[in-house]
Parts: sequence; structure tokens; C-alpha cells
Amino acid sequence: MEPATTTTDTINTAPITAGPALVDLPTRDVLSVDGRGAPEDQAFVTAIRALFAVRLGLGAGEGVPLEGSYSQGGSLESDDGPAFDLTSPDGWVWRLVVPAPPGMTAYGIAAAAARSGAPVQLRRQAEQRVAQVLHRGPYADEGPSLAALYAFVAEQGLGATGPHTEIYLDDPASTAPAVRTVLQVPVTPGSRQS
Repeated sequence: MEPATTTTDTINTAPITAGPALVDLPTRDVLSVDGRGAPEDQAFVTAIRALFAVRLGLGAGEGVPLEGSYSQGGSLESDDGPAFDLTSPDGWVWRLVVPAPPGMTAYGIAAAAARSGAPVQLRRQAEQRVAQVLHRGPYADEGPSLAALYAFVAEQGLGATGPHTEIYLDDPASTAPAVRTVLQVPVTPGSRQS
């Protein structure tokens, strides 16, 4: 996989700021793979390779950020599961996504995915409001950034409506200490807090 390179500090048309911010994301189509377990597990590695192989097989480049949504054994569709625990990745439920090339159909994706080794699907992500913050540093050190993000959500009188998402602006295989990761959580007024 090539490192994601961006010429501007934007993702999904959302400006990236160092501090927490509220952002409205547009509806978009993505390629996705769902799974369970730690990022070191073979299923996770296979999912990443499959997503980028399918994108490439469909004529699109690899230079897009990988995104992952994570839940602690709960649902990826709601915030009803146990609190997320960075120290227990074996219990994680995850969804990895990359942007889908324009004009793709579920049939075209299925045909390209048949050779990928993972169940890549075409999924439409609905428009949503998120709170986001930029984390710099190792993934294992995201705890304070996630805490600051959820504190910001509470300060705004909002609630989390689903698990958090990580957008890897740098190659997730990198061991550099200053990798950049955008942390997002979907929000709505009056929802339950994590």
C-alpha cells in the first residue's frame, strides 16, 4: 500500500484543524470490509490489502487515506456497546473503508473483490455531522486525544451516536512517532454520551 498523500489538509471536504471541531460530512460511496480483532491479526491486514487492490483493479489510484471505525465488541451502527478500550484490541469490531471510485456499482465491486481475499463491499455513507480532532503520534497513545474529543462533544451539548473513526493521513504501516490520524465521532444533539 502506498502512503496516503494529500496536497491539502482536507478529507471528505472537511478542513483539518489541530483542535477539536464540528464538521458536516457529505454523503459518499466507499469500499468497505468489516471484521473483528486486533490490527495485527491477518484478517485486518488482508482487509487493507483487499481494499487497495480492488480500488486499483477498478482503475483508481491507491493514494487515498485508509479509514477505520472501531467498537469494543458492540455495533458499528450505534453507540450501544461497551466503552472503547485501546488496550484490548482483540475484542474490537471494525470497518475499514477507502473512497470508492465514482460511478461504481455493487456488481462491479463484487467482481473486482472476488480476487481480493476479503469481502469488499460498496457502501453508501450518509451525510453526517462529526466532531473531529487531529492526533499526532503513535496509535497506542490516542487515549488523551479521544478523551479530548469526547469532552469537546459534551461541551457542545452533543452526544456520540456511533463508534469513533480514525483516518490515517500517513501510512498505517509507518512506525514514525509523528504519524497523523484524524479522530472523528458522529454526533447529534441530546444523544447518549460515551
